[in-house]
Amino acid sequence: MTKDGEVIVSHDDDLSRVCGENKKISEHVLADLPLCLQEMEVATEPGAFLHRDRQEPLLRLEDLYRAFPDVPIQIDVKPGGLELISKVSDLTKKYNREHITVWGAFSHTTTTQCRKHNPKMLTFCSFWESALYPFLFLLGLLQWMPISASFYHVAIPNISNKSGFLSTWPKWFCHLTTPLLCNSFLLSYLHRRGVRTGSWVLNHEHEFRASDEWGFYGTMTDYPSRFIKYEQSRTGNKQKDN
Repeated sequence: MTKDGEVIVSHDDDLSRVCGENKKISEHVLADLPLCLQEMEVATEPGAFLHRDRQEPLLRLEDLYRAFPDVPIQIDVKPGGLELISKVSDLTKKYNREHITVWGAFSHTTTTQCRKHNPKMLTFCSFWESALYPFLFLLGLLQWMPISASFYHVAIPNISNKSGFLSTWPKWFCHLTTPLLCNSFLLSYLHRRGVRTGSWVLNHEHEFRASDEWGFYGTMTDYPSRFIKYEQSRTGNKQKDN
């Protein structure tokens, strides 16, 4: 969020990767925000770059809502306190999107605040919940526990460890935790309890295939065109088999 209270759509608060400026969004007013670089590195794919024909401004959440009024959107609320949570909620109400907007945060505290502030909006698991649910399922206790989240969205650790906090995990730990977080019996159980499941962030065909094989309901990607091509190919192969 900017100094003058505008909610900006951005993976990073720091502008160095996206705009080439070593400052934060929160240090700027909207009018002073720098334009995005024409070439920027993809956050989840070190060494891969996004190329644009021209420099463009960062997008406000309100602009996104106006441009895609009927498209479901997931919002990862970054650190910004109750003011940011309130503004996201107010914008979602203003554009009549509470039923198609999912929000939450890595932080369990922030996710809990989101639920309290606007119970009508759907939420995804915090990091704490995404670790707790598989553990309780393993012990056979999850059936006795309430599930606050509507969506269970997790990384596949032995695939999504190229960047971010997962890149700091030892490879053996990634291989150990993958079948715990992505257990097909867990995913099937969550579906039966009305919780949608999804994997993130996957950008290549073999990664999409792994997500399907585990049994995830959906996939988050930086390359929608690749995923669409994969889905079309998969659907076409199924039709041929039938």
